[in-house]
Amino acid sequence: MKKLSRWLFLSSLIVLICSISMAVRIYIDDHMPDNFYSVDRKEITINTFLPFINLKIKNGQNSVSATSNVYDCNLTFCNIPLKKVKLNIVERKNVIPCGIPFGAKIFTGGIVVIKYTDVETEEGDVCPAKNASIQIGDVITHVENIPVDSVEEFSKLIENSSGNELNVDVIRKNLKFSTTITPVKSVKENIYRAGIWVRDSSSGIGTITFIDENSSLFAGLGHGIRDADTNDLIPLSHGEIMRASIKSVVKPSSKNAGELRGCFSGNNPIGTIESNNDSGVYGTLTSKIESKFDLCGVAMKQEIEKGHAKIISTVEGNSPQIYDINIDNISFDKKNMNKNISISVCDKNLISKTGGVVQGMSGSPIIQNNMIAGAITHVVSDNPLKGYGIFAETMVNNQVLQ
Repeated sequence: MKKLSRWLFLSSLIVLICSISMAVRIYIDDHMPDNFYSVDRKEITINTFLPFINLKIKNGQNSVSATSNVYDCNLTFCNIPLKKVKLNIVERKNVIPCGIPFGAKIFTGGIVVIKYTDVETEEGDVCPAKNASIQIGDVITHVENIPVDSVEEFSKLIENSSGNELNVDVIRKNLKFSTTITPVKSVKENIYRAGIWVRDSSSGIGTITFIDENSSLFAGLGHGIRDADTNDLIPLSHGEIMRASIKSVVKPSSKNAGELRGCFSGNNPIGTIESNNDSGVYGTLTSKIESKFDLCGVAMKQEIEKGHAKIISTVEGNSPQIYDINIDNISFDKKNMNKNISISVCDKNLISKTGGVVQGMSGSPIIQNNMIAGAITHVVSDNPLKGYGIFAETMVNNQVLQ
């Protein structure tokens, strides 16, 4: 009986260990990055979300090709391979950290559908757009093969339709398709309507994170600019940035997140926006911006450590200042890249001015060990003293600075 109990215990223990190992392997394969970057081929140690599991990428692997600096490697735990990754040997990128506020204007490649609205007709309430299978977040680019780049252009085509069926070209995420919409006459306005609210542009205040050392290319925000109604990334036709100044701070409360309130300075653009993606906004400066901070290297994600760091942020006027923070945790989760760095504010001066992390600070560079580690992206909703950041490495690798 004792032997049977011992056998059952050992069997259960083996099953448990195997289950945990399989769960860890699945999690790592699904969430850990497929690419790592390093300036040399030394062994890389990666501290995971579990303090007792440190993963390693060892050197000595074969290059992908004779002329390549990309190596096929294994992510290992106790020499047990868990995931195949690529190790990219690169020169360290140098950038100029900024923390300077800017005003962004983004114009869509078409018009974005943000809301349905029923049209009151003599036959009852009708929503032509919904009947045409148009969805919230869709981008309408053409009506009857005529490009539409503004709300006014779209409204005029609908109003002049006389209720006739119109061919409409639509983009839904990465899918392009055509449909037909039949406007109806509103009994209240006596004009034809499509039953949707649309938007052709968006604007706001953000922070320039860094400028390339060898060009006028810039990166900012650390997350994309999203539509306030649909929460989708705003599709970019073209955009521009303006100088901006922070005029006031709304401190966070139990009901609302805090925010920086600013305004555009001057009427002339200082740069163009060429990319709006999940890791930030990127473009080219057409006017020189003077940063008072020295050139510094971009930290690889595995070089970032828990502990003391600093952020560069502008919370009044247009002059950035340095504030103390603590890096509480580093996550390598590739599915949540805007929250790879967890931080807490410990600078009494910043807490006095803003109450912690507030909206409008997105893009403020995080500096550690004289390198740019990342950028602020979000505030923790129930604790304004805490926030999240994106790896600077991610920002560099997601746009045209490389």
